[in-house]
Amino acid sequence: MRARFMFPILPQHPLLRALVLVCAAVLLIGLLTIGFIVGVVVIAAAALMLGIRRWISRDAARRVDPSIIEGEFTVVPPRGRANLPRPE
Repeated sequence: MRARFMFPILPQHPLLRALVLVCAAVLLIGLLTIGFIVGVVVIAAAALMLGIRRWISRDAARRVDPSIIEGEFTVVPPRGRANLPRPE
């Protein structure tokens, strides 16, 4: 691809050239502003959802089933039958 096709050609008239550059700058600032606003809204929605989930899970944690026994467990690596004691 040739380099001259990568950049838009600006008009020759100075006022029209200034108008095109100002419009491009306004469009760029507008796109950046909209992107920033969308990003803030997404972050606020995620924070709100996280807060709601924590609030709901805190209420669920208070209602505990008394038949459930909690404890710490460790995984024992499997061993072959040669290491088992002989049945009597």
